[in-house]
Amino acid sequence: MLDRIRAWFTGRFDPPGPRFVIHRQYDLGSGTGDYDGRRPFRVLSYLEHRRLLRRGMVHRPRPASLKRLQRIHDLDYLRSLEESGALTGILGAPVDPATQDRCLAYQRAVCGGTLRAMRLALQRRHVAMNLGGGLHHAARDRGAGYCVFNDVALAVDALRHKGRHLPVLVIDLDIHDGDGTREIFAADPSVHTFSIHNRDLGTREAVASTSVALGTGVTDDTYLAALHEHLPRVVNEFRPGLVFYLAGADPSVNDRLGDWRISLEGLLARDRFVFEQIGLDRRRGGPVPCVALMAGGYGRSAWRHGAALGSWLLTGNADLDIPLEMELPLDQFRRLAKLMGKSRARRSRADRNEDDWGLTAGDLVGAAPDAERRFLGRFTRHGVELAIEESGLLERLRGRGYKELRVDLDLDDPLGDTLRVVAAEAAPAALLELRLREDRSALPGRALLGVEWLLLQDTGQRYEMTRPLLPGQSHPGLGLLRETAAVLIVVCERLELEGIVFTPSHYHLARLARPLARFLDPEMEGRCRAVDRVVRHLRLDEAVAAVEGGCVFDTVTNKTVRWEPSPLVIPVSRELKTQFEVGDWEEKAAVAAKAQEMRLSRDR
Repeated sequence: MLDRIRAWFTGRFDPPGPRFVIHRQYDLGSGTGDYDGRRPFRVLSYLEHRRLLRRGMVHRPRPASLKRLQRIHDLDYLRSLEESGALTGILGAPVDPATQDRCLAYQRAVCGGTLRAMRLALQRRHVAMNLGGGLHHAARDRGAGYCVFNDVALAVDALRHKGRHLPVLVIDLDIHDGDGTREIFAADPSVHTFSIHNRDLGTREAVASTSVALGTGVTDDTYLAALHEHLPRVVNEFRPGLVFYLAGADPSVNDRLGDWRISLEGLLARDRFVFEQIGLDRRRGGPVPCVALMAGGYGRSAWRHGAALGSWLLTGNADLDIPLEMELPLDQFRRLAKLMGKSRARRSRADRNEDDWGLTAGDLVGAAPDAERRFLGRFTRHGVELAIEESGLLERLRGRGYKELRVDLDLDDPLGDTLRVVAAEAAPAALLELRLREDRSALPGRALLGVEWLLLQDTGQRYEMTRPLLPGQSHPGLGLLRETAAVLIVVCERLELEGIVFTPSHYHLARLARPLARFLDPEMEGRCRAVDRVVRHLRLDEAVAAVEGGCVFDTVTNKTVRWEPSPLVIPVSRELKTQFEVGDWEEKAAVAAKAQEMRLSRDR
């Protein structure tokens, strides 16, 4: 007993019972259409208001990466989501760009929540409830019915990539047919999709599937009778090792979109029967871990079923006298924050970084999210990460041992929009940092992409004599400058800019950018060509040391050559390439290069 008390006060106590997963981006504010955007927070608020939650019961996910999404969804489909109006057909109504960005961020956070809940369920052999999720209409190449990405398919794929091939049962009791999930797993006998719904959607059959359409106007008795008739047989024959339970609230008689008449008592009886069939005890867990997902539910009262289910999981009985409205008072925020996960001393570095995605006081009291600006006025956060993922940059970083990567944007700097790639395994410093802006002054009459700041550093590596640091470096470089330039060229093409302009602060930056880059000043171009000739036989670090150490001597002027930062341009448009390849600029650069004779000072 003394050990348990000590464990509690030191933050190492692991309370029994279910776990709950939520993310600040689950908050859609006013929501979209008939969906209550604060439904997950109303459930959490109710459970906290009743003092049912204990330290360690509430967890935050990390939003799903595009790499994971690409393993489930077609690349062309993921690309299409960046376009204006991409969500109109999925949400059933047009949304403004800021709302589109929030919806994509929400769905990725929800997918991450299902992943986190699955890991918790498997670790503890218990039920973990994602206060979102159940995006069962999303197929590989399309979204529908408020579902952009399929979170269950994403989680099962992650499980398979870990080498765990246990049979998975998807029990889908949303009122709508789980057509997207069934289609994704149509040829996979290790995933059985079980769905009781109002009407069938789609015609794709699956090798392991049970689909029961009950029609409209269904009441408690009919619904529960169908469940009792079909579910026990599937569980007994399939013998699942993991269950995803889509505990939809939309069969409710009060649902804004549903056409059934199921009472709140009937929904809870349904839930209890599901857990009973898979042998799950709400306190001790059971032989079959379960991931419970909120799934469908529309209107301001949809949260009440989630609150009832959470109450039953925590106490064994549900107080169905649940208020119609529920918000979390601000003075309860600090207590809720303490419920998030383990003590800081006991968390891994990855877990601590995960907490960076956590809740704020504004999230809990219903502050409406600000309208999101777009990167360089054009790119959504989804689009930015997709471009970096497609370029191979993130995969190259993963190959260096950085597995958990996060793309951050800072759009509030007056000098430009900043993009950072940060790794959970590394120190807080970014692996990649770019500050960009549109530049119309470097070349009058032409719009260029201005690079105000570029940092590429391998923060996981220490200094070695065989890999000396170059000027301006705190860590060794990543060797990804050309790949980064390729991303910037794609950005230029998308923004219809004619090229990239930047000012290299050191010689090695100019040398690495060539032969793509040209100095705006032809005299500087000729001078740099002359320097390149005299140090071409040296390693890069030796050449930099010679140039910046005053070892290059101009025999014509009888002066030491010093590096002078000057604007460089990588032309992208055909017209700008032509300007540098022919005409006065090239003639002047060639004359300047020929006129200068340079030697290393030790050769004088």
